[in-house]
Amino acid sequence: AALPERWRTCATFLLAPGIATSPAARDALMQDQFVQAALEGLDELTLALVGIGSLQPSTLLQSSGNIVPQPELETLGELGAVGDICLRFFDATGTHVASDVDERVIGVTLDQLKQVDRCVGIAGGPRKYEAIRGALLGGLINVLITDHATAERLIAESPEAE
Repeated sequence: AALPERWRTCATFLLAPGIATSPAARDALMQDQFVQAALEGLDELTLALVGIGSLQPSTLLQSSGNIVPQPELETLGELGAVGDICLRFFDATGTHVASDVDERVIGVTLDQLKQVDRCVGIAGGPRKYEAIRGALLGGLINVLITDHATAERLIAESPEAE
């Protein structure tokens, strides 16, 4: 069966790493016409499904090699970061935390995500609580898929509940 017209779409691939090895490498990759075309399309997003990361990598990431080295994560923590979405780090209020990592990231910005009609964050568990809360407070996501315990804690500790 054919899809309804409103569901028809095509994929646009961002043919670049999420984070380059250096700002110079990022600048070189940004010159690619396919990278530029993909990044231009980010302003037209109407739906985004994003993970919410914490500064404490999972056991799997620790064993396989986290994309952001531990010393940089520690520096981000000192700057106030509690989590990231698409390698864009933010603090407990959802405010962007500028760092050297930003100069190497290739992808959507937090400001672009705030403009998306439906930005769905997917995360759960105590390790990610502060990052989830920051993403919600900052308006970085407007839909959350999480576990029952995290949802109850968010509701109990929401500004409206205080």
